[in-house]
Amino acid sequence: MAAGDLKGFVEIAADELRHHPARLFGMGLFWAWLQIVFTSPSLTPSFMLNVPFLSQHQVWTASLLVTLLTFAFVLAARKSFSSPMGAFPLATCHLLMAAGTACLAWSAMADESFLFSCIGIICTGAGSGFAFLAWGEHLARLEPRRVLFDMAVYSFMTALFFSAAMLLPPIGTQIATTTMPILAGILLMQANRSAPQHATANRQPNIETSPNSVSLVGLAVLVGLVYGIMRGISLSFTTSSLEHVTAATVAGIAVAGILLVATTVFFRKGSELYLVCQISFPLLAAGFLLLPQFLGDLPLPIIVFTVGHSYFYFLLWVFCVDQVQASPKKPSVVFAIGLLSFLGSSLVGSIASDAMALAGSEASQAISIISLIVVYLFVVVFAYLFGKNRKASLANTDEQRALAFKNCSDLVASDGGLSPRETEIFYLLAIGKDRADIRDTFHISNDTVKSHTRRIYAKLDIHSKKEAAALVEDRLEKEQRGMIAHSEGVQ
Repeated sequence: MAAGDLKGFVEIAADELRHHPARLFGMGLFWAWLQIVFTSPSLTPSFMLNVPFLSQHQVWTASLLVTLLTFAFVLAARKSFSSPMGAFPLATCHLLMAAGTACLAWSAMADESFLFSCIGIICTGAGSGFAFLAWGEHLARLEPRRVLFDMAVYSFMTALFFSAAMLLPPIGTQIATTTMPILAGILLMQANRSAPQHATANRQPNIETSPNSVSLVGLAVLVGLVYGIMRGISLSFTTSSLEHVTAATVAGIAVAGILLVATTVFFRKGSELYLVCQISFPLLAAGFLLLPQFLGDLPLPIIVFTVGHSYFYFLLWVFCVDQVQASPKKPSVVFAIGLLSFLGSSLVGSIASDAMALAGSEASQAISIISLIVVYLFVVVFAYLFGKNRKASLANTDEQRALAFKNCSDLVASDGGLSPRETEIFYLLAIGKDRADIRDTFHISNDTVKSHTRRIYAKLDIHSKKEAAALVEDRLEKEQRGMIAHSEGVQ
């Protein structure tokens, strides 16, 4: 089993790095840009330098609000247009982001910076929002395991580009950050042109039960609230320097990439929610628990929390892709719902942490303890509901496996060119039925059964019922590990 998992990972890694570098490097630049534009002091409007909270946090909050309005617009327009993203090309998204970054850079140097900062916030928020949804439509063409590998690569590239840009002098960071969206846009347009355009045509349903929309939205809201609260608290009450916080963030994103690689190797469809409960939640909570000790040169709470948040955030994209492939909804709508839930609750959590600080609580330890209690209440409630749902799902495991085995038997028969009757007989052979059972089932003679069996064995190049079962089991294993791309074929 482990050897097969590792082999599948190596195959995907080699194919992605060899044939799809534009997608990998483009999205790596895009995610690094997101980190830099909302954390770098060289892009902070000068009039915000005296606000009560860290000024970069306020830029992030305002831009996030614009992004949320963008998602809401797409959801509202889904009935008016065949594709809400069709009239908003990827190039326009990235030009908006570049223009917004340039305005933020100018507002950091100009004396009268309010107008430029407003334009910059609107452009970066709207551009990144539309880019997220446009890119979601591209990712929806891929099988989930391939998307999961891509997310692992994006995590490493984000850490690399982010750390490199933050080491530059202010003017260098401004130039690099303004250029990054343009380079990312060029690469992603190239990736889109080379990708298949039949994303959802003739899509096969997933073998495994995918996360339903309620679970997806519930997870997004929960982790978003936790992230927003933690971000506001950690940025408002840290005593560490910006360089140390940046180093901690880079370290956290890189470790999340390692976790994503391990998840890709052992990926099973339907297991992502379980991974979030077992990995993300403890890390998020541990970040809160360590927050009162947020005094070291390399802030451990930020590292731990960033690992948990980044791991969930990248997995959220895999959830959305899986949901797209299990439902008739348009990809842009599914991604808009998922991202709106997560980022909207992040905004609420961030505002809540700011409100606590404005209320006069000056001790970061007291605020972190209050927040920790809130987080654990959320985690306990959701873990109970998720565990109850998982127990109910496990009760139907045998029935689901039997159905999955039958579906895979039909897929193997279809690939082998079997006729409808041969397909039915092949399934009976794969589950161990003998010739007498087949004869009685279809009310045919022994000679007819023998004739059908010989043709089936010849077409599939097998020689026994045991080999027939092995063929179906192998297909079932590949389906569970997400190695079969129904919508486009393996790239």
